Amino acid sequence: MPVSRVSRKGLVSIPSKVRKALKIEEGDLLVWEVNLDERSATIRVLKDPYKHLKGRYRDAELTYEKVEEKADKEIVGEAGADTGA
Repeated sequence: MPVSRVSRKGLVSIPSKVRKALKIEEGDLLVWEVNLDERSATIRVLKDPYKHLKGRYRDAELTYEKVEEKADKEIVGEAGADTGA
């Protein structure tokens, strides 16, 4: 079982076997779900929003702002977060 150590600043390296198995790449987001009763956490990988949307839309009028808004909605939706909106 891969093991990581937490640094003084709270940083953790993801073991290469874990990165490869979960296909974690630079820019991906990690969503932490904490269970205080069990002192455990579940970590989900969200792929880099830019890579996720890249090439998906072929609309000539699509602006950066529209893509950014779509990426934000994808992240919030996949993370299960409530924006309050």
